[in-house]
Amino acid sequence: MTADLGFTGFTIENVCERVGISRRTFFNYFPSKLDAVFGHESDALPEGSIERFMAARPEGIEGISPTLLADLVELVLERLSIDENEIVSTHGFFTMAHREPELLQHMVQTGPKKEAKFRELIASREGVDPQDPRLSSLMHILKHTMLQAIDAYVAGSGKRSLSEEFLNLMSQVQSIMGQQLRRTND
Repeated sequence: MTADLGFTGFTIENVCERVGISRRTFFNYFPSKLDAVFGHESDALPEGSIERFMAARPEGIEGISPTLLADLVELVLERLSIDENEIVSTHGFFTMAHREPELLQHMVQTGPKKEAKFRELIASREGVDPQDPRLSSLMHILKHTMLQAIDAYVAGSGKRSLSEEFLNLMSQVQSIMGQQLRRTND
């Protein structure tokens, strides 16, 4: 509803009517309309995906594991496979949120907290400091590539699945990041 009507374009009563619940039930789950718009943190990933990610770390390795990127890609693929239509509408929501001051303020306040929490999860799995710059860089690449994949999926009218778009873009990132950092003098 937010993507279609804007944040001020509907009421809590409209939400309750659309999903067939009472105001009382609504407030059992969400303290405000703003909280309902952003949903529960647990809605972001399929059940058990964090546990699978944490358990996938190879044993006996210190520091960043050689499977971190593959395991994070798998986590993103799990997220993208939930429901492509839901993800595309969420992408539309974020476009709308940038035009709605109240939504944008909430995103600015909560986004970095969620990213820090996820970075701490990765750091915990890898046994490194949460401020390790490799984690921030990796998270930025994954987030940006996921957004690019959504754009490509929408533009391509579903010629490829969202997961295929993401893997294609990640392969391109991987190929460029595998290049030498400095030219050698031949």
